[in-house]
Order: sequence, then C-alpha cells, then structure tokens
Amino acid sequence: MTAMEWLEILGWGLLALLGLAAIALSPLIFLLLVAAVRPESIQRAVRVVLSPRYRLKVIGREHLPMTGPVLLISNHVSWLDGFILAAVVPRRGRALVYAPYLGIPVIGPLAQRSGMIPVPDRGPRAQRAMLKAAYEVLDRGEVLAIFPEAQISRNGLLGPLYRGIEVMASNREHAAVVPVYLDNLWGSIFSYSGGRFFRKWPKGLRRTVVVSFGPPIERPVTAPGARRAILEAGVRAFEARPETDRERDLETIDRSLPSLEHPTLGLLAASTADFHQGIIHQIGHKEGSFGQSVPGVALRVVGEEDGTPLPPDAEGRLQALVAGHPGWQDVGRVARIDRDGFVFPSDGAEVSG
Repeated sequence: MTAMEWLEILGWGLLALLGLAAIALSPLIFLLLVAAVRPESIQRAVRVVLSPRYRLKVIGREHLPMTGPVLLISNHVSWLDGFILAAVVPRRGRALVYAPYLGIPVIGPLAQRSGMIPVPDRGPRAQRAMLKAAYEVLDRGEVLAIFPEAQISRNGLLGPLYRGIEVMASNREHAAVVPVYLDNLWGSIFSYSGGRFFRKWPKGLRRTVVVSFGPPIERPVTAPGARRAILEAGVRAFEARPETDRERDLETIDRSLPSLEHPTLGLLAASTADFHQGIIHQIGHKEGSFGQSVPGVALRVVGEEDGTPLPPDAEGRLQALVAGHPGWQDVGRVARIDRDGFVFPSDGAEVSG
C-alpha cells in the first residue's frame, strides 16, 4: 500500500471521527444553546443542532404567506417534528405541543425557547386551553403549527385528524391554513420504527428530511379534507426524497391483512396492526377495508359524472395521486373513504390479504 493510500485512509478516518464527535456532542450543544441563544436567533441555532444528523430539504415554501396569521397543520412522525418546523419556517412562529413532552430534560427547555406552547392532556380542559393558546397566536398575526393527529404515529402512516382544526379554522377565517408534510423521519431514532423510541442505532451518518408545504386549503376546512391536503404534500415530499429512500412498504405493514395494489401505480393502501398502549390508541386495520394510504400516495373519491371530490363515506370513482406519476389517476374501481382515511371497495370486489 502506497503512502498516498495510507494518507487517504487516515483522512477518511479523521472525517468519520469528527462526524461521530459532532453527533455525540449534540446534547451538549443543545444545552449551550438553551443558555446562550436569543429567542429571535433560535431558528439558526436549531438548524446548527440538527445539521450533524439531518439534512433539511424544503419544497413548496412559496405556499407559506409571509404576512398575516397562518395555521400550519402537519403530520407527526417523531419527537423532532416541532424542532424541524422551527428550523425551516421562514417566519417566527409557535407550535402547540403535549405538555409532558416539554418536561423532558434538555429537549423541554429548548422546545419552549423555540416557541412551543404546552397544552394539557385530552379532555374538555385541554380543548379549551388549546383553542385559547391558538387564538392568541393567530390574533397577533403569527404562524401557529399544530399536529392534529394529537399523537406521534406508531406505524409510520398518517392517522385521522381531530376536529379541533375545523373549529380553529371556522373561528379564525382570516388565517391561512397551510398543510405541511415531514417526510423520511420514519426510521430515525426519534420515531417509533422498530417498535420503540430512542433505543436503536441510527441508520447512516446523515438523513435527508424533506419538508413539503402545500397550497392553502380552501374553505370550509374539514378534518378529512385537511388530511388529504397533508397527504398531497407528502406525495411531493416523497418525490424529493433520495432515490435510495423511496420505499412505500414500511416494516409495520402486515401483508397478511388486506391491501390495494395497482398494476402500474404499485402499492396504494395497506393495513397495519392496531396499537393500544396507555392513552395512545391507533387503528391500523378496519374489517372490510384495504387500509390507508401508504407513503408517497394520496387517495380520494370523486363523482362518477363531474369528477368532483366527494365527502367521507360517499361512493364514487377511486383516484390516486402517486409519486412519480402525473396528476390524479383513476384506479379503476368504485370505493368510499371514511373519515379516518380507510378505503372500502364498493364495486363488489372481495377484500383479501
């Protein structure tokens, strides 16, 4: 082996050690930032903290109004979601977060400095506190981010949205409602991939996370309509992923349960096991359904004659928006989609695993 080859190996070794040191020191940087960084500079600070492990790619930023009140509605995949939004939203904003999360050492203090507002657990008191905090932010003309699933996904798929977003949108009609999708976070140590948070090895030295903003949602805003808008933003995010990460078939999908696969569009909908633990309840399968949209896919049902999108549980032509394919595509069957996003065939076809 030549001297130049030895030097090259040494150089790569030093680079790897520096990368590992940066990862190991991230919690220390976290603490220093909490103590030293001014609130108005927190966005840059959060980007610095995330940069050793996460490459942030933003698309659709032009859909975010630069003035006036904005309600951002996002999917919820990991413990880092609020920080990622804080790092990429070009305006100073706030986010509503489950209060116990902000009591965690290291994460909690920086979260509150980043503009995250604690809200109590479920129930009438939590609803009132959440709405009061939301209205205060929007009435000041600021940006407010919420995670309307109200829990971190345990299967990597987008769950049903709570109707609180309908109340917020109807009571603050001057606020733009903008969907946003955080993509490629499933599989990170901060997600529930592998059946647990944190206690797993990170995959690769650096993960590309795509943040996709969609156009403001037309009114009236409904939870199912908002869910579809988030999924549409997710399709664009999936297209912007590194090609090596474009996998729709998550490890949580149970292939013994029903799924919907198209000969040219691929896997469109699938089922997972139900998850019940403490106050967290997530339905992964409903009897007689094909399951829910998989990553990189949005589904809708439209009228047979005019092609107008139909409300939940209405029967019509099933269409799919799929990453890598232009526009909405007819799937070739009649179906209905319920409020939770589960697809049920209505054309007499049997559902089988």
